[in-house]
Amino acid sequence: MTSATESSPHRDPDHTELPPSSTDSVVRSTGGSVLSRPANILFLFVGLLLFAGLSITVIRRRNSTVQWGPDAFAFEDKKPAYLNAPASEPLVIRLAIISRADEFEKRQALREAMLDGIPSAYVQLDYRFFVARATGLTSWITRQRVAREKSRYNDMEVMDSIRDVAGRISEKRFAALKWTGLSPRDQYDYSMTMDSDSFCRFRALAQRLRHVYSDIKPRTDPVLLGSMSVQHVYYINTVPDGNPDDNEEDPHVIGPWYSYPAGIGYLLSSNLTGTLLSTDPPLPHHINYPSDDVMIGVWVAGLQYLADPNQQFESWNRDDGPVPPHRVYPKPYLPYTIKTNVVDDKTGWHDLKNRGRAERAVGWDSVCVHHLKPDEMRALRWKEEFRGEWDTKITS
Repeated sequence: MTSATESSPHRDPDHTELPPSSTDSVVRSTGGSVLSRPANILFLFVGLLLFAGLSITVIRRRNSTVQWGPDAFAFEDKKPAYLNAPASEPLVIRLAIISRADEFEKRQALREAMLDGIPSAYVQLDYRFFVARATGLTSWITRQRVAREKSRYNDMEVMDSIRDVAGRISEKRFAALKWTGLSPRDQYDYSMTMDSDSFCRFRALAQRLRHVYSDIKPRTDPVLLGSMSVQHVYYINTVPDGNPDDNEEDPHVIGPWYSYPAGIGYLLSSNLTGTLLSTDPPLPHHINYPSDDVMIGVWVAGLQYLADPNQQFESWNRDDGPVPPHRVYPKPYLPYTIKTNVVDDKTGWHDLKNRGRAERAVGWDSVCVHHLKPDEMRALRWKEEFRGEWDTKITS
């Protein structure tokens, strides 16, 4: 990239230079926008920094210093026996990681610290990062970098039809569900979705599922597992796909209370995933942040309650003031009810200590930890208690 200055031999052939005036001289680009020459140079300089300098991924070494809080870890108890159990057969997981287009360092940290070297005897993993179309002043730079990253790693689903803003995260989650469903339900165990600042110990997760939750049969039973909170809002799918309004949301009604996986990540059994993808109408998936995780609970609760004539739903309109509630009859997803086994595993799935409502010290049972920075992900993999859980080592 070359700056468009008078001394540059690589000038834009469509560049038109205007005569200087009593104010700043100006440069007119082919698009017709007018910038002062200092502003134009500054813009190009920033572009060069983003394009060249920031494209270099900072790879932190295993001896990088991470300042953990004094109560970040709790390994006082003896290591649980299930973490030493041999693998009987690998757990098959299809993983979707919800990411922003500009989160280059987070994705690289996850590849190096979490995804590289997962022992195949314990876990067979297929994964994708889900991003949308970058926005903002430097979006063209971000899109080029995303395209190169996708070409290099072949592990990204880029949703060019929507903007990469918070209001569209729910559509990423729905796209992740559909991507999982590309595999027949009898060929994998779980559909897993996690945030890009979550870190999962996949070998420990597989051992925990096999031994702590040994009664779960993911290929035949509907199961949702994560760290649960509660809600009683039900969304109704009305917003069409391709809608240009980032903030338009599916309307909602009030119904029975249910559990939903709050942040961090969640597991859907392959049986449940297949059922969710068979609904008519399709599941609601235009739900504004931060209720995108509530949406998962809505799907599961909808299977159980929408077709039950004994359950009541009421209207609620928070935009038009105090409207008297009245009974409504939302269309069921299916003509029959399905009760899902909802597993609330707050010990295994939690926020890092002092970084969220589901905070907890990291211990032996911590299989999925939320709100981690890239250098902390690398340091966690090298934590003495966890170091042997991967087959290969990160760069040292």
